Amino acid sequence: MTTILAQISDPHMRVGPEDQGSAAALVRAVEAVLALDPLPDAVLISGDLADTGATAEYERVRELLTPLPMPVHVLPGNHDRLDWDGPYAADVGGLRLIACDTTKPGEDDGWLDLEWLEAQLAASPAPTIVAMHHPPLLTGIGGLDAIGLPAEQRAALGALLARSPHVRRVVAGHVHRAAFATLGGCAVTTCPSTNQQAKLEIGTPGFTIVSEPPAFLVHTADVAHVQPV
Repeated sequence: MTTILAQISDPHMRVGPEDQGSAAALVRAVEAVLALDPLPDAVLISGDLADTGATAEYERVRELLTPLPMPVHVLPGNHDRLDWDGPYAADVGGLRLIACDTTKPGEDDGWLDLEWLEAQLAASPAPTIVAMHHPPLLTGIGGLDAIGLPAEQRAALGALLARSPHVRRVVAGHVHRAAFATLGGCAVTTCPSTNQQAKLEIGTPGFTIVSEPPAFLVHTADVAHVQPV
């Protein structure tokens, strides 16, 4: 059977008067995942679960994810203050999911532990999806690219991917829109937010968050689909 991994990203949960629709947006995203037929084998949340990192925000996210009957795999984003055990690998049906931590305490840009990732990729030849918050691609939107992974890390990751043909895709969040590229011959995909999106402004030195339609990604070993909410 085909393994299916749903990816939702950047819900940026707030609570109370500051909610501004983040809870309703995540409810709709969960409902859209549950409407898939067949249901995904697992769900990945690729960072920025909370907006300020407050405990109440994580409690609200946990509550709203409760309807999902499948395993939910989480990794942190630059807005998160997660109490978690660090990066990990997990089996999702016939796929291996490697969840990286690209966060830097107190910073918006990212950093990737390439040595750890290389060891994880060497541990199994199974078809693999590598997940992280900060994407190893340039969107062309200056303000987003300035808070991504540094150029030297993107180059080193490309070399690692080139000698790791079992990696089917690198998936990320952070940029609040779908974007697609290749790195080291491997596909790289970013996930839209379930909440608000980044406006397409190629060449701008900053970035603008707008209320464009939300979406999430649906992955198999061979393809990634953008699924509207």
